[in-house]
Amino acid sequence: MIRKWKRPTLYGSGAFKHFLESRSKLVQEKYRPPLICLNPAVQFFVRAKYEKPPPVQIVKDTLNLSDGGVVAFDQFTIDKGHCDDHDHVILLVPGLRESTHSVKILSLANSFLLKGFSNVFVLNYRASCSIPLMSKRLSFAYGDGNHINEGVSRLESLFPEKKIILVGACLGAMCAIDYLSTEESNRQSIAGGVLHSCNWELKSATLKVSSGVNYNLFNKGLIKDTIQRIEKCHSEEERQMKAEWFDERGIDMSWVKKSQSIWDLEDRFVAPLLGLSGADEYYYKASPINKYHSVKKPVVIVNARDDFMAPFENYKLPEFVTNPNLALWSTAAGGHVCFVDGLFPVTSYLDKAVPECATLLGEFVKEEGDQVE
Repeated sequence: MIRKWKRPTLYGSGAFKHFLESRSKLVQEKYRPPLICLNPAVQFFVRAKYEKPPPVQIVKDTLNLSDGGVVAFDQFTIDKGHCDDHDHVILLVPGLRESTHSVKILSLANSFLLKGFSNVFVLNYRASCSIPLMSKRLSFAYGDGNHINEGVSRLESLFPEKKIILVGACLGAMCAIDYLSTEESNRQSIAGGVLHSCNWELKSATLKVSSGVNYNLFNKGLIKDTIQRIEKCHSEEERQMKAEWFDERGIDMSWVKKSQSIWDLEDRFVAPLLGLSGADEYYYKASPINKYHSVKKPVVIVNARDDFMAPFENYKLPEFVTNPNLALWSTAAGGHVCFVDGLFPVTSYLDKAVPECATLLGEFVKEEGDQVE
């Protein structure tokens, strides 16, 4: 098992990958998870149970969306003595089960602040952070619920002289790739992206997490949690709007609640909500593997080779490296959104790797320009 104590491997074919390789100190160091955390499933539960939130201050705000929706758009701050006026703004896009107050988001935000980034924001999903669903849209890795562009526009108005780095985790990473593959992202204000635990090909990954030991460890919990989030309402008006919306889409919630796998849930709920024929069409349109070739900004993705929800083999490296704007930072261990780095207290390798990658991305854009092609 000690063979998992290795230096990360960088994959890519362009100037950005070589820049990371030559400038990063962390890529020269071995990532050494504690022995008890060499198993990715153990990592998942250790970080979830034992990691403590850092003392980060939150400035609450909201973002009114063009379709009538409202999302929490919060800023993180600490003692100004720790920060300088960094040239880049960080926009965090959380995973499906994360939001402003999640320990993983707070820890990453704290790491950015201590690294000198004084402007760190989180763009939450619809119907999270106690904000009711105000329009018939929900956020997924594909679809018109992806509101990153409107968050970027807000930051452009606040910081017209600074560039924005998107930092996405899991579903947030997929949403970021979805956005960065569009023409809307080809604006001067976008520097690029630092993503981690990104599910590159959704169908095979979903089938993997729905079988074997993963079925009992993760599948059931994900289904239960997602259905609870779908059904949660802050008012009778929201409840009525959801019922009307689901009825319009032909969604039977009693059938949805009988889902035995993530595939069932996405076939019965997510796909029809987005006007798609079923889970297979959703997986095709949501998977970054079908859109990465259109990304024109530098993007680095941190992923563990033992990630059971975002399998390393799905990156199809011969094809991945054909886009010179992309770099893959691959560790031998780390699991999914975990990368436990210490136990007393529990810390994460991501809190070192992601801010370092963002710093280097900013330096690369200054020196080389933000479009490799």
